[in-house]
Amino acid sequence: MKPGTAPLLVRSPLHDALFAVSTKAVTATTGTVSGVWSEHKALVLSTAAALALLAPVLLRLPRKAGITAAVLVVALLQMAFDMSPDQVLLESSVVLCLTGVLGMKDVLEGFSSDGVVAVGVMCAVAKGVQCTGGLELLARVLLGRPKGHMWAMVRLLLPVLAISAFMNNTPVCAMFMPIVSSWASSLGIPATQMLMPLSFATMLGGTLSLIGSSTNIVAAGVANKQALLDVAKGGAPFSMGMFDILPVGLINAAAGCAYMVLAGRPLLPGGDYVAPAAGAGETRAAASAPPRGAARMWFALIALSATMAIASQQPKQLILVALACLCAFVRTGCMDLSDAWRAVNGPVLLSIALSFALGKALTVSGLADLVAAKIVTIVAPLGPLALLYVIYFVAICVGAVISNNAVVVLMFPIVVRVCEGAGTSWRAPFYALTMAASASFSTPMSYQTNLMVQGPGGYAFADFLRFGLPLQLVCMLAAVPACHMMFG
Repeated sequence: MKPGTAPLLVRSPLHDALFAVSTKAVTATTGTVSGVWSEHKALVLSTAAALALLAPVLLRLPRKAGITAAVLVVALLQMAFDMSPDQVLLESSVVLCLTGVLGMKDVLEGFSSDGVVAVGVMCAVAKGVQCTGGLELLARVLLGRPKGHMWAMVRLLLPVLAISAFMNNTPVCAMFMPIVSSWASSLGIPATQMLMPLSFATMLGGTLSLIGSSTNIVAAGVANKQALLDVAKGGAPFSMGMFDILPVGLINAAAGCAYMVLAGRPLLPGGDYVAPAAGAGETRAAASAPPRGAARMWFALIALSATMAIASQQPKQLILVALACLCAFVRTGCMDLSDAWRAVNGPVLLSIALSFALGKALTVSGLADLVAAKIVTIVAPLGPLALLYVIYFVAICVGAVISNNAVVVLMFPIVVRVCEGAGTSWRAPFYALTMAASASFSTPMSYQTNLMVQGPGGYAFADFLRFGLPLQLVCMLAAVPACHMMFG
């Protein structure tokens, strides 16, 4: 090599391979970033805009309160853009832990909640009744052959309300969907006129008892924890019984059903009737045999009734009694253990458990106190009834984009602080919050049963808004005064 000349770089097969790999990696990374950006562009821009607008407020808050508020805003926006709630809540919990707002013990506290365990067990028990054909039998006997749209709606709503009062509404909706579609067709009524009311009826029925909805179970859990704190300070004890919510639930369900019976045909798609299937109006379809035998079907129905009866007298024994019922179902062949595991909805349970972490962050960061003080300043002078309306309205707004269980857990600390600031009991606002959390009618993503009927019913987002939003207002006008009169 001549002096002053640069050395030649010798390219080997290894160099060529490394160059090719690095080029592909850069190309793949660029493509991935581009794909993620195009997929989540609206979410990223909306989040950035929201945080920019709220920055003056967030920066004035104490550090932990500001972080909690920012995390909550980002979480709500992500769920509004249909991001998976369990993923969003998991990431939010990790951020709160990494920033020091919460400790790991706080993040994991929700997994030890009685409410979370009870939701999982009751889903498995309901699956046992479904596996034996018990739900199908009830549906076939109770729906009948009504004449006209109005009576058909009544015959649909009443049994669904009754069954949903004692069983988780998700399996009830899943079991009734094909039955209702076929039944409506035989009556000459489009399925679109019946499937959305089916979903809404399971929600209204869930407000009739403690075990009718996972929301009630979760609400009872957070209220019992708060009651223990109150007792330690000299306050009165509190425990939500099996039918404590029934009086308000009946008023709420009656108002909701009346609205659906009167407004269903004009507001739901498919208001024009078609001719019934040939012979369908005169003959009933042959009843299918119970999939696991008639004896097991009746045993499952009797065991479920016994479980509900015992739990109604001893609400704190719900988990133990339900577990015993589940064991009996498996041992007698009413269901397989694999059926029970499949019935336990992991993402839903994860979402409920992690929502406790966000609720904890609202409390320990002081954000709940700050928000409560603002509400007290504005609303408290208007009286307790106005306070209930505000709590209900805020809950249904938040519930339009996040799960109803998360609504209860996130808002309950704020409700308690508001009531402490106003010098009133949190009992009536607690029941108003619980009722509002179950009034998830206006969007398909606000409740699992809404998503279940959206596809088979061919519903658009606007269909839920047109039919569900007035129903939310009807239920608010019915439930809030009822909560004020009975628990205020």
